[in-house]
Amino acid sequence: MGTRSLFLATVVGVSSFWTYSGADLFAQQAIDLVFAVEEAVSTLASDRRYQIDNGGLLYSDAETFRSEFPCDAGSCDGYSSGSCDGGWVRNDCEIPWWVHRSGIFGEFLYLRPGDTDIVYAIEQNDTTTNAFPTGPVGIAAIDMAPGYRVGFALACSLTSSLVARYTHWDGDTQDRIIRNNANVLNSQIIHPSTFTTGGNSLQSSATTGIEFDLIDAQYRHKLFCSDTTIFNVSGGFRYGKMEQTMLAQQEVSVATGLVSVETDVDFHGFGFLLGLDAERRSAKTGMLCYSKGEASFLGGEWTGDYRQTHQFAGGSVTNEYEDFRISPVLETELGIGWQNKSGCIRATAGYMASWWCNGLSTRKYVDGVRSASALNLDETIAFIGLSTRLEIRY
Repeated sequence: MGTRSLFLATVVGVSSFWTYSGADLFAQQAIDLVFAVEEAVSTLASDRRYQIDNGGLLYSDAETFRSEFPCDAGSCDGYSSGSCDGGWVRNDCEIPWWVHRSGIFGEFLYLRPGDTDIVYAIEQNDTTTNAFPTGPVGIAAIDMAPGYRVGFALACSLTSSLVARYTHWDGDTQDRIIRNNANVLNSQIIHPSTFTTGGNSLQSSATTGIEFDLIDAQYRHKLFCSDTTIFNVSGGFRYGKMEQTMLAQQEVSVATGLVSVETDVDFHGFGFLLGLDAERRSAKTGMLCYSKGEASFLGGEWTGDYRQTHQFAGGSVTNEYEDFRISPVLETELGIGWQNKSGCIRATAGYMASWWCNGLSTRKYVDGVRSASALNLDETIAFIGLSTRLEIRY
């Protein structure tokens, strides 16, 4: 016997006793109370199916939720399960897999810079102006290096969120070249107003490094969605910093000794950030593919410092450069991933590329100093490589 039947039997029994006792009014009120409680409980259970607590947004009205997130019974296979804390969802379709959630994330970056290799010395047959190259070239080229990106997301609603993140990457390398036979080395870094080669130019070396940091704050919102696909658009602000360093050394003659050239190229900029991302997910396997693109326009100062010193004699050569520019930073990524049924755990891996446009590279700056020209010192610095990401969301 169910609870309702047992309760009704008890009430009927009591009411019969009170009926014979002349208390018909009390019996009728008790029966009415039973049906009122039953109706309230049924209504509450029905309403709770539509209560989804996500980012502080609670839908207690079924019609409101259905109007904002329509779903036909036949398309329910495009949705995953409910929220991570076991919140209630619609009885015909569960909460969409693409909803914006609060959480934290971390990325491992493995990138290689492009357009940054520095030719610091060339081997030639003698020290005269008519000398010709003999083959070996000293090149300082930064290889793949690790970096990271960390951040958090705060869901404003089921369709929008605030995202903050920090990105850091740095790479460096060193290289050395030694002359063969009776040949000599001609420096491509030492200023040509002084001797760039000599009888003692037996070996040359260079150390170079690049480092950049990005701080982003953006608002992300659903642009378009279906059962399996979602497009999001984002906008916000970005701070960017890049630092490039180089130290090249070479002996030229006994009189000068070791000649050292140090350069430092820096950039600090701030601007706005725009982005678009898309995903397509399989409800059966949880596997997904994604693509994203971002463009930021940073206004800031590119500065350069060149300093050449001699171990013994020959004086020094110095140069300082400064230029305010709008430097677009473009980034794109394509990859695959997996998201569990509840949407709380998500992992992706992709191939990414970024470009710092209208920038100043070390090699471009050195060429400008050596040619005594401060015009057209602009170059695009690229980064390309792998990105893996893990998200914990709720």
